[in-house]
Amino acid sequence: MMGSLRNKPENLNEYAIPHGDWFEYVSSAHYTAEIVIYGGLLVASGGRDLSLWLLFAFVVANLGFVATLTHAWYLQKFDDYPRKRRAIFPFVY
Repeated sequence: MMGSLRNKPENLNEYAIPHGDWFEYVSSAHYTAEIVIYGGLLVASGGRDLSLWLLFAFVVANLGFVATLTHAWYLQKFDDYPRKRRAIFPFVY
């Protein structure tokens, strides 16, 4: 059986507001999770490798930028979009 983000097959071509877990706090929870993964890699390395710091900075900057655009799109597209949600970092940004 395949997973589905939509409950009804007739709504497959419509956008929906994501809900649940981290999506209750941020618009781009999947980006937040990716930043956590890269942060974990940085911590696991001991933080001594400059290339990992640069990679982490790039990931945060890139995903932060895209999350900002995604959040703005959600706010424009859905009148009932939760205004308390942040773009990528819960309660911060």
